[in-house]
Amino acid sequence: MTDFHPSTPITGALETALPVLVIEDEKFLLSYFQAALMRIGVKSAGATSGGEALLPGGIDGAEIFDWVRRNRPPLAQRFMFITGDLQSPYAAEVRERTGATFLEKPFRVAQLLEILGKIMSRGETVHV
Repeated sequence: MTDFHPSTPITGALETALPVLVIEDEKFLLSYFQAALMRIGVKSAGATSGGEALLPGGIDGAEIFDWVRRNRPPLAQRFMFITGDLQSPYAAEVRERTGATFLEKPFRVAQLLEILGKIMSRGETVHV
């Protein structure tokens, strides 16, 4: 995960992006993701669980997606799941049900930023 350089050109949607909510149970990865976003000028908020991020009670990413789809529908198209087990039955079910973008660990920061750029350019205007 050392492929990111501050001089990596980032254009378009990421330069004017809404803040990104990063939920990652591994604190090292949470810090890493937030540092990568900060280095390209994207504000973020971090949480180590769905409960910490949104609601109490051990909520996973799919449940957060469902809440967002019900309560803030325009934001649902801006979701990305990062998983270390893309082939699991649960990940397959969530991917099919949500239609969200998935990125499998391990990955390079350049891949993350490319996908984020695409996601953030969807539906430029989001009112919450």
